[in-house]
Order: sequence, then structure tokens, then C-alpha cells
Amino acid sequence: MTYIDYLNDFNQWLESNPLPGNAQLLYFRLLNVFNRAGWPEQVQVDTLRLMLMMDCRKDAAYRARDRLRDAGFIQYRKGKKGSPTAYFLSDKATVSATENATVSATENATHIKTKTKTKTKTKTKTKTKRVSPPVSPSPGEVFGGALLEAVEEWLAYKREKRQGYKPTGLRSLLSQIRKKADTHGEEAVCALIRECMASNWQGIIWERLEKGAKREKEAGFVYDPGDLEGSL
Repeated sequence: MTYIDYLNDFNQWLESNPLPGNAQLLYFRLLNVFNRAGWPEQVQVDTLRLMLMMDCRKDAAYRARDRLRDAGFIQYRKGKKGSPTAYFLSDKATVSATENATVSATENATHIKTKTKTKTKTKTKTKTKRVSPPVSPSPGEVFGGALLEAVEEWLAYKREKRQGYKPTGLRSLLSQIRKKADTHGEEAVCALIRECMASNWQGIIWERLEKGAKREKEAGFVYDPGDLEGSL
């Protein structure tokens, strides 16, 4: 199956079956991991990365994972120390899960319809538009290598301080880090992020990069990412 096949099957299944938003988000994130890895038989994802992919706590991530497994879209083999949990993709949802979800939805609809008729003889049709929560971006989709490691450390540091980012704020942070890395170099940004954590600061003090760049300019050196290409 191709990436598009997986997405089409999943979206078609969602048209007649309920699934929490966190579980839907996790499936999309896992498909991205498989795609970037070249579609191996399995991928390994540790608990911290799973939480970062969904921007939620561990118990919520585990519940979403179990809902995907029960629906038949994934299977997983729990990991242990030094060996992260292995995840496997299924070609389609199991028949039993689909039938159970359909029966449950039918029973709920029948119950609501009966209750409405008892209260009033007037038939009223109400359409409710379901608004999906904003999806948190994944640092792994923006960065790689040492910079990705530094960004994940910063996000874990903020969660420990109970100052985790909402989707919009996280998207803005990742964009800002990307711009600073392009301007000053990834090594300088990694060093600044770790300095801010070591100093127990609330945020990343970008002014320190600007001051450092100014001092280098005055000393006769200006960082240019193109210089690295010319030296290869």
C-alpha cells in the first residue's frame, strides 16, 4: 500500500466510525514516521517521542495508541529499557472493530431519536459542525540531527515547568528557531537553548545571539551559511 492508500482507507473508515482526535493525529504522525523511514516493516518510537508527536501526556498518548490498535490500524510490541516500542501498520481496520463501532453508533442514534420523540411532537433537525482541534507540528518534520535533539530537550524542559506549548505557540516557536538557525547557524542555536535551560530561564533569549553576532562583526568575522558550502 502507498501513503495515499493508507490515508484514503483511514479517511473512508472515519466517515462511518468514531475515533478520538488524539488517535487520528497519532495515525497521521505514525504514517509520516513510516514514510520518512522508507516504509519498513516496523518503526521504533519511544514514549517521549510519542508524547512530543501528539503534544500530550503519557496516559493520553497510550489511550490514543490503544484506540488505533482496537480499530485495527496499527499493532505494536511494547519495548523495554534500551529498546523502544515497535509499531506495525495494518492494511485495513478489522471487520469486528468496524461492526462493533457501527452497532454502537446505531444504538446511540436510536436512543437519541426515541428520547426526542417522547419530549416533543415537533420534528427539529439540528446540524452540528464538528471542529477539529488544531494539530501540533512535529519538531521532527522541521529539524534533524543535533538541532532536533536540542529542540526536544527544550520542549521536555518546558513541560517539566508545566509550561507546555499549545499548537499555535509551538508552531511559532519552531518557525522562530528555524529562522535563527538559518541566520546564526544550528550550532549557535543549540548552544543558546542549552544555556537557557542551564540558567533556568523561562524562554530562549534570542538577544544573546544578536549580541554575539555583533561582537563577531566588530572583530571582523560575519557568519555566512554559504561559507560552509564553499569550503566543501
